[in-house]
Amino acid sequence: MKVKVSKFLSYLLRHHPERYNLILDNFGYANLKVVLNILNNRFKNTEIDKGYIEDLIQTSSKKRFEIFEDKIRALYGHSIKEKIHMKISENLPKILYHGTTEKAYKSIRKEGLKRKNRQYVHLTEDKETAYKVGKRRTNSPIILEINVESASNHSTDFYKSGNMYLADFISAKFINILEKDE
Repeated sequence: MKVKVSKFLSYLLRHHPERYNLILDNFGYANLKVVLNILNNRFKNTEIDKGYIEDLIQTSSKKRFEIFEDKIRALYGHSIKEKIHMKISENLPKILYHGTTEKAYKSIRKEGLKRKNRQYVHLTEDKETAYKVGKRRTNSPIILEINVESASNHSTDFYKSGNMYLADFISAKFINILEKDE
């Protein structure tokens, strides 16, 4: 049941809050009581309270949500029109990774890494996570290595949200393809 609740919570907070008259603030937070009411109306046979959601967050490997005081938000993956504001991260790793397809890479090496239908480009510190993300779209993902230090020195802002790093855009000059045997 937690998987179903988590998927619906992603749908609600990341993609279609307007379908439930849910209001997100500039940082993507919604009123937790309102969200709990929506969840309990949707999943009538399961009692969902703040503790249930906190347990869902703690036991998930993906860390998609965050509760702060009486508010909840999705940490990344938003496709809503209104821009979710993130705080610029100062303690950055030197390298981040992004998994993609060969077809997408042909465009990325010319045009850079764009956010497409999401609000931000999604990056990770972990090659294995990048590989898993790339595997969603192809059996032979390409792992891109982002030179964060150089990009930061050339006015690229990075944001940390949960387990992910986000950026508005990564110029092709800061992207290298990771060799398959690494």
